[in-house]
Amino acid sequence: MSAKTIAVTAVCIAIVAVLVASVPVPIAATGGFTHPGAIAEIFVAMAFGPIVGLIAAGVGAAIADLVLGYGSFAPLTLIAHGSLGFLAGWLGWKKGYSGMAIGWVVGGLALVAVYFIGEATVYGFGLAGAVAEIWINLFQVALGALGIILFVLVKRAYPQVEQLAEDVTFTEESA
Repeated sequence: MSAKTIAVTAVCIAIVAVLVASVPVPIAATGGFTHPGAIAEIFVAMAFGPIVGLIAAGVGAAIADLVLGYGSFAPLTLIAHGSLGFLAGWLGWKKGYSGMAIGWVVGGLALVAVYFIGEATVYGFGLAGAVAEIWINLFQVALGALGIILFVLVKRAYPQVEQLAEDVTFTEESA
């Protein structure tokens, strides 16, 4: 990873953490919360690819959990949101509108599945608690559509946005 990619990743972690922490809506069934963070996570994955998407979405959302006092959820959040960022970036980065839509849907379903399995088993909420949160997690993921729209608008205004996380290469020109 280049210094530029590390810097972009760090900024993206901060953006995700701020958006996740900005509007936490508590969930009574599990004691967790929902948020509009998928907007930033999908934008980052589409703009900078699967590795930056994985790290920024997972780490940013986990940091927000820690800051807001939901530290027990941070490990599960790291995996769930990291999955969203990775799959959205892997399937959608530089692949046009259909690729972005597929990446968003597949990544979102992975997030919902990780939370469902983790809450039903490791966190001990059982099937009832995990099922109660499915619709809330689907709503959270649905907000990711705004991340695609944001990416399209930013790319229209600044077409080089996708190059920000790429390694710079130089070639020598012959005289």
